[in-house]
Amino acid sequence: MVGIIIGIAGLLTILGVALFTYINRNKEQEAGTPPPDAECCGAHAVCEKGLKKIEPVIDYFDDEELDAMKGIPAGDFTDAQLDQFRDVLYTLRKEEIEDWLISLEKREIQFPELLKAEALDLLRG
Repeated sequence: MVGIIIGIAGLLTILGVALFTYINRNKEQEAGTPPPDAECCGAHAVCEKGLKKIEPVIDYFDDEELDAMKGIPAGDFTDAQLDQFRDVLYTLRKEEIEDWLISLEKREIQFPELLKAEALDLLRG
């Protein structure tokens, strides 16, 4: 009888240690993910890669009218200007969105704050 109790106690100890290790490992993984920068565009793969950003060639996506937005802060666009960005954004294929964001950056055109969530949804979708 004592042997059974010792065996059960040992089994519970092993399960407790395994559960503790599992929980702590998941906490470390979650804590290890740094939050994005405040100025992050959401295209992390592009930001980390950075290769397209250093190329001097600027790709256009039939969006030359957006050049007029150069120098406008990301939170100061009018509804009409937001619609111009949105019109281009929704005509792009998913794989073109990151390149378009780089194109805007090279042209010194800030991407509107109000459209960042939409762009991220399209990138994820």
